[in-house]
Amino acid sequence: FWKGRVALYVILRCLGLQPGDEVIIPGFTCVVVANAIIYLGARPVYADIDPFSYNINVRTVESLITSRTRAIIAQNTFGLSPDLDSLLSIAENRGLYLIEDCAHGLGGSYNNRPAGTVAHASFFSTQWSKPLTTGLGGIAYIRDSELAKRIRDFYNKLPEPNAYDKIMLALQLFLFPLIKNPEIHYPLIGLYRFLTQKAGIPVGSSAGEELRRPVMPENYLKKMSSLQIRLFQKRLVELEAKMKERKIAWDLYDNFFREKGIKTLPQIEKKGHAMLRYPIRVNNKKKVLALAKRQKIPIGDWFVSPLHPVIGNLEPWGYKYGMCPQAEKACKEVINLFTDRALSLKKLTLLYKIISGESV
Repeated sequence: FWKGRVALYVILRCLGLQPGDEVIIPGFTCVVVANAIIYLGARPVYADIDPFSYNINVRTVESLITSRTRAIIAQNTFGLSPDLDSLLSIAENRGLYLIEDCAHGLGGSYNNRPAGTVAHASFFSTQWSKPLTTGLGGIAYIRDSELAKRIRDFYNKLPEPNAYDKIMLALQLFLFPLIKNPEIHYPLIGLYRFLTQKAGIPVGSSAGEELRRPVMPENYLKKMSSLQIRLFQKRLVELEAKMKERKIAWDLYDNFFREKGIKTLPQIEKKGHAMLRYPIRVNNKKKVLALAKRQKIPIGDWFVSPLHPVIGNLEPWGYKYGMCPQAEKACKEVINLFTDRALSLKKLTLLYKIISGESV
């Protein structure tokens, strides 16, 4: 599909989601996940997260299930797999669909099975910040043959991307390698956010319209272009090697920050996780991000709110502050490091000083 969110929307539509139905999602996600549910007239129900894995807290899910619940969406946050066995058991005992949001998880695995193949259905993103990029892009993976047929039939009726879409995609693919340069990382990020969030120009994954209100934009439903498909097939062959590079970066960060006494993730069995981003909690997120930008240290701010990147009133999406206290706390504290391009020891040392409140 043109984007991962489109794959999710089509999965939900072909499941027969109706107005008034409910879908449980984590309150620590991207707004486009909630949008896909609301576009069908259904209601997202927000579950809090586990403060250590940043994934949906299984203990909170069961209490949120009602007679209207149709599905549970389990996000693979930062490339860390959720507790799919427990969630699958809950879903199957209640006659619900479990959908894995595998936007962060391509290349990972869960109990020796490829990420995205354990739940009843899953969707992946190949947008520029994901494990494998085609600029934009989304994929649906379906275990249920009947549902897969309905999705295939629906897909075959979708339009191809138009000429403007293809030009903007080509521009994004051209600029993406440049973002890895620390000297121009932040200027490019700033330009991207201005165009998409302020000007509403759909040059990237999200247009301003999607971030202002949960109303489906025009031309939302599209296939993946032939260019994206070719890039995906080419880069899929390179994925295993890329995962090894991410693990090296993850281990580097883990060892560095543990030696410095910075609290990081509890020791996890890294075998299997996609490790897309390395999350760290800090005391003053806004200040750390500002100082890192000044020192040209590229880091991420996922997630700035329970429905990233929307800040402020989330009630149009049915979210009220206080619903997910662990998720809201994480939004105030978590920064993340890129694992596809490990920071140098010099940059890590600078970042440590910033986190610790030392002068730089």
